[in-house]
Amino acid sequence: MDIVAVTDRKQSVRLFLEQIERIAAGRPDMIVLREKDLSKGDYKRLAVSVMEICSRHGVEFCINTHADIAAELGAGTVWIPYPEFIGNGRPRIGKVGVSVHSVEEASNAVSEGADFLVYGNVFTTSCKPGKPAAGFSVLDTIAERTDVPVYAIGGIDKDNATLMKGHGQKGICLMSGFMTSDDPAALIEELRISTS
Repeated sequence: MDIVAVTDRKQSVRLFLEQIERIAAGRPDMIVLREKDLSKGDYKRLAVSVMEICSRHGVEFCINTHADIAAELGAGTVWIPYPEFIGNGRPRIGKVGVSVHSVEEASNAVSEGADFLVYGNVFTTSCKPGKPAAGFSVLDTIAERTDVPVYAIGGIDKDNATLMKGHGQKGICLMSGFMTSDDPAALIEELRISTS
């Protein structure tokens, strides 16, 4: 199963780019630069650095939300919130992922050209306090009915990752697990074993 690291520099246990370097050295399948609070200029500057680290380690780099920055930097992958994707249409980027929260959104996103879907939040998560866990039934249905890869997100960690087996998704996304890990490479290995 693919392992995707999603960033949150505020949770990082060490200097952010040092933590990204350690995560990338563990060879996850993708690193997504989230950082929604940054201005576009600051985001772009950080994206240049993270993209370089990913390139050096052979890890896919994904821009979150800012399709224009992805195009400008030549980043081949972007992940966009569903309302923005539907409202603005599919950007002209090699690979476009869309966050979805229902079977209907998943169907609409795929019909409008999404290359992959991210569904959540599967478990309760500190990143969305007060939002209940969505569980597995919608994830199962989306994975069964769609032809594009589906990734699960939301509260997934090394302790519950084994529960992610058998739901049809291509991979799992972790944010705080990677940002707070002293040894991201070991975490990646542990996740690969527990989800295989």
